[in-house]
Amino acid sequence: MRTERRGYRFGPLERRGLLGPLRAGQALLISGGLAGAVEVLGRISGGGGVVGSLVLLIGTVMLATFPVGGRTLEQWAPISLAFGRRSLGRGGRRFSSRLPTAGTLAADQHPRELPRELKGVELVQIEANGRSVGALSERHGRLLTAVIACQALSFALLDPEVQERRLAQWGMVLTAAANGPIRRLQWVERTAPAQGDELARWLHSARDPSLPARGVPVVESYLELIGQSTQVTRDHEILLAIQLDTARLTAPAQHTYELVMEQIARIARGLETAEIRVLGALGSAQLARVLRTAYDPFARTDMTALELGGGGETSGGASAGPLGAHEHWDYYRCDGALHATFWISNWPRIDVSPMFMDALLADSGTVRTVAVTFEPIAPERSAREVEAAITRDRADSELRRRFGQSETARHRQAQEAAARREAELAAGHGEVRFSGFVTVSGRDESELRRACAEIHLHAARGRLELRRLYGQQAESFSFTLPLARGLR
Repeated sequence: MRTERRGYRFGPLERRGLLGPLRAGQALLISGGLAGAVEVLGRISGGGGVVGSLVLLIGTVMLATFPVGGRTLEQWAPISLAFGRRSLGRGGRRFSSRLPTAGTLAADQHPRELPRELKGVELVQIEANGRSVGALSERHGRLLTAVIACQALSFALLDPEVQERRLAQWGMVLTAAANGPIRRLQWVERTAPAQGDELARWLHSARDPSLPARGVPVVESYLELIGQSTQVTRDHEILLAIQLDTARLTAPAQHTYELVMEQIARIARGLETAEIRVLGALGSAQLARVLRTAYDPFARTDMTALELGGGGETSGGASAGPLGAHEHWDYYRCDGALHATFWISNWPRIDVSPMFMDALLADSGTVRTVAVTFEPIAPERSAREVEAAITRDRADSELRRRFGQSETARHRQAQEAAARREAELAAGHGEVRFSGFVTVSGRDESELRRACAEIHLHAARGRLELRRLYGQQAESFSFTLPLARGLR
C-alpha cells in the first residue's frame, strides 16, 4: 500500500521584460533618466551639474524599480491615469441601467444595460440537435462562452489515491482542449447567502391566496425572518465556463452551433470521468441569474420570493446586470453589495498536497468567489517556450558569474521550474497558462473589511498570496464572472 502522497509545486511568476529583467516601461524611464543626466551635465558645470545629474538618475531608477504595494511607481502610473480618466470621463465611474417601461420586459425587447467592463458581451441562445443552452457572446460572436453547473463530493473526505486520480483526469481534460476550438476553461467556486427555498415555498403555499406575494406586513415579516436565517449559512456553487473560438471551427457557418454543442458535451463527459457530477449546461435564464447574483449575491432571497410569488423577472438578458454600479479605488459597489477583488499573485513555492486550497474553498463564513482561468497551450509552443527559458536562464547565470554576482534562491527556483517543465513536456504532459482571482463581497464597508481580513487568513494557510487590484476593481471583478477572463 502506498503511503507517500504526490506533491505539487508551482514555479515563480515569469517576470522577464524587454531587456532581461527590465520591462519596456522601466527601460524607457531609465533611458530617459540617463539622457536627462547627460543634459544636466552639459548645461551645468562643476559640482552642481554632477549632483543634479546623480539626483535625476537615482530618482528615475527608483521610479522604475522601487516597489509600492507590489508594483513599481512606473506600473502605478498608467493605472492611476486610467482611473482618473474614467472618473472625469462621461458618466464617470458610475453606471446606471435604463429602467424598462411597463410591458417591455415581457417582450424582452429592451434588456438591461450592462456595465462598462461587460461592453460587447451579449447573452445568446444556442440551439442545435433539439437542445438549447445559453452562452455569452463576445467579439461579435467569435467567442462563445457556455457554462456548466457541477457538483462534487467534499474533496477532503476522499482517499489520497482518489484525489490524485481526479486531478489526473482534470489534467486530461485540459490537455485534450489544446489544439482545438476550446480557447479557455475557467472554474468558478462561489459562496452566497443560502436562498431558503424550502421556507419560501412553504410561505407561498401556506399563505392566504387573497394576500399578495409582497407588500403585506405579515408576508414581509416572514420574508425578513427568512432572510435573517439564511445569512448564517452559505450555499456553494461550482461552475465551469467553456470558451470557444468559433474561428477555429473547421466547419461551415451553419454547423457552428452543432460543433459548439459537441465540444460542451465532450467536456461534460471528461468531468464525469473525473467523478464530478455534471448538473447540466445553463440556459439563458439561468445564466442571466448567475450574472445578476454575482453583482448582488444578497438579492438571492428576494429574487426567489418574487419568482415563487409569480412576480419574478423574465428570462434572457433583461435581468443579467445590475441596476447601478460605482467603481471606487479599492472596491466596487453594485446595487446592494460591495466587492473587493484580489489577484492570486503567488502560488505555493514548496511541495503541497492536493488539499492546499481547501482552507480557501471550504470557508463558508464569507460571501466570496474564487475563479481560476486556464488556457491550454499547444505542445509545439510549449516546447519553444521552455527551450527559450532554459537558454535565458543559462545566459543569465553566465552573466552573473562573469560580474561576480551571487545567485539568489529565486534564480535557482526559476531554473528548477524550467527544468521541471522540460521534463514534464518530454513525458507527454500538457501545459496551460492560468491565473486566479478572488472576489470578496459585503453589505457595507465594515463587513467587507472583515471579510477581506478573513479571506487573507485562509489564503495564507494555503500558502497563497493575494494582491488587491487597486484602481482596477471594476475590470478585475469581471475576472471572477464566468467569462474566462484574466489572462493577458
